[in-house]
Amino acid sequence: MNKTNITKMLIFLASVTLCTVKAYGYAEAEQSVSTTVQPSVAIEKQASSIEVSTANAENGSHSGLQSVFSLKTNGTDEDYDFIVTSKILTSGGEVSAYGNNGCILFGHTLSTPTAEAIQNAKTGGRDNRNVIAYPVTATITDPMSVSFNNDYGVYGDCYVVKVNGGTEGTLTHIVGQSPVSGTYSVGQDEAGTYQATVTFTAVSK
Repeated sequence: MNKTNITKMLIFLASVTLCTVKAYGYAEAEQSVSTTVQPSVAIEKQASSIEVSTANAENGSHSGLQSVFSLKTNGTDEDYDFIVTSKILTSGGEVSAYGNNGCILFGHTLSTPTAEAIQNAKTGGRDNRNVIAYPVTATITDPMSVSFNNDYGVYGDCYVVKVNGGTEGTLTHIVGQSPVSGTYSVGQDEAGTYQATVTFTAVSK
């Protein structure tokens, strides 16, 4: 083989070698990474709440009471039960303070009412010493909704909130100023402090 042919052969071999390196000089791997955000909720009492008022001794009307709560959540109605419950202290312990029609019952904090007096007030009777019932108006920011349920599963009498796809809202629970008829009497309701407790809760399902 002459010198010219040898040179051509070397050039050819070099070209083949370079092409081989180029063909196998690339590699790739791909991986997807992700994280899961769990449902979360925050409920806070707002400064616009009115927790203390003065009642008129003659007719039991008070100067104004309301509970205001903010709600923020990335969850849905399938993730949480959003409920407003209440309680009143009786001589036998705490029971729900909501009446059959969504009114709220206040009980004397020292001369605690009996369970019978509470039940009488809930059903609109007049034999309810040291118990005063007031109507309730509950509202919440759209698209959320709130309604009273007389027997909502394990929660019993409560107001049920549905977020309906919303993420932020303000719940306002207003206690009417005038007592429910038949639940206040100067002759049977002692002077003193009457109280009920209102709680807004989100319970994970």
